Amino acid sequence: MKKSASFTTDSVVQAATWLKEGQLLAYPTESVWGIGCDAYDEIAVQRILDIKQRPQAKGMIVITDSAERLMPLLEPLEDSQRQQIIKSWQADSDNIELQCKQAHTWLLPIPQALTAVIPSWITGQHQTVAVRVIAHPMVRQLCQQLVDVQNPFGLLVSTSCNPSGQLPAMTFTDAYGYFGEQISYLQADTLGYTLPSQIRDATTGLIIR
Repeated sequence: MKKSASFTTDSVVQAATWLKEGQLLAYPTESVWGIGCDAYDEIAVQRILDIKQRPQAKGMIVITDSAERLMPLLEPLEDSQRQQIIKSWQADSDNIELQCKQAHTWLLPIPQALTAVIPSWITGQHQTVAVRVIAHPMVRQLCQQLVDVQNPFGLLVSTSCNPSGQLPAMTFTDAYGYFGEQISYLQADTLGYTLPSQIRDATTGLIIR
């Protein structure tokens, strides 16, 4: 893994370059700061687990820039389930000025044809993948930058930026206080949402968090 002399940027292009080099990146989400990496970089994912002291079995939330990009995962669902998920993501992105809103993460069953495409180090012990279309405009651009043959869905790991058991970072200062120059940072504000993302099971509709 290469490490740049500079560890903060407000450039999406620079942040994407760091991710492609295998670096870990802290960045703002809708409500708190997240820490992530290219979801297909197993070594980088393991580094996140190590510095967060998080067990791999729990799995990781991943984010991307659009529902359209996730259609191979959404198509096997019943039409009503698929429409509910898509509408929740559209509402997240259309109303980002409503600070009391809550973003939506969904546990999607992995079709048999995609079991080799969704990494086991992301799903952990689960038969589903936890995914969200991110409402933050800069982070959506970041996910677009990650799309390539290896990462066709533009998936970016999005776990809270804190060691396990600590409060999630709300600002760059909080994030840096936890991890310092071990990782890199995309400088921007969160969208100000007061609630963490809701996690729901796509097939049962049950709220997990």
